[in-house]
Amino acid sequence: MLALSVSASAQRRTKMPKEFSIFGGGNYAFVYHQKVLSGVYGVSSNGFGADLGVGFTAFAGKHIGFHFGLGVGMNNVKTLVDSITFVSPNFANAPSLFGDEQPYDLYTNLSGYDEKQNMYFLTIPVLLQFQTLPQRSHRAGVGKSFYAMAGVKLNILLKKQYEVEVQELKNMAYFTQLENWAGTQTFAGLGRFVGNTANGRFKTIMPVFTFEAGMKWELSKKTNLYTGAYFDCSLTDPTKNSRISVNKYTSAENLAELSLLDFYDKSFSMGVGIKLRLAFVKTPICFPCR
Repeated sequence: MLALSVSASAQRRTKMPKEFSIFGGGNYAFVYHQKVLSGVYGVSSNGFGADLGVGFTAFAGKHIGFHFGLGVGMNNVKTLVDSITFVSPNFANAPSLFGDEQPYDLYTNLSGYDEKQNMYFLTIPVLLQFQTLPQRSHRAGVGKSFYAMAGVKLNILLKKQYEVEVQELKNMAYFTQLENWAGTQTFAGLGRFVGNTANGRFKTIMPVFTFEAGMKWELSKKTNLYTGAYFDCSLTDPTKNSRISVNKYTSAENLAELSLLDFYDKSFSMGVGIKLRLAFVKTPICFPCR
């Protein structure tokens, strides 16, 4: 009985506080396109995002804690490409424009490519938290400390729509053997096309690396306020399977129902913003114990 009593007392003395929190934040969102193809000019991307939810933090020591949460978020990003000039040599599936099928080089000029991504998602963060010991001034009783958090958020997309608009598209074919140009056969995707728009959907799960840092304010023994800045970066591209090459914009079906253009090697959705988290502390009977 004495041994059990000592063991129970030791376990009780090593208990650490727990925090239940609500959080909210907003960010400037954009898409970083890596290794943009040659012939693509004037790529820009910007938008906005938001993140809010509830969380639970279990501390394993005075400096280290593990944060879990559940929330909802959104990202609305618009990507613009001024122009795309693309040459596809020896283009396959050549149409029978001059009797027998002949190989040709496809010259594509696209201007005013407008891509909008609207994402609404359920988010599940799993983060490691580090914090310094609180410091208190003589004039104010509010304690403050530095904190940093890093980990992964799993974004499960609830709404995953994109919208594509192309102001103007011109396709010309140069038949190398015939030494002749063709550019008016619209049934083969050749010619000038204006004002095409389309909508679609993409992948449903997007893991995101997240980092957050700022100040932790001890408003009372039971309440803490976190004020910080955060950075999110997607680990995968949810739109990758929905993209097609520029030279696919050559059939009546594709021109009527445009898809996202594959004009880069990789892309990452990013966001930089501020976040507030109000935490309610559940303190053990004996903390800190000495």
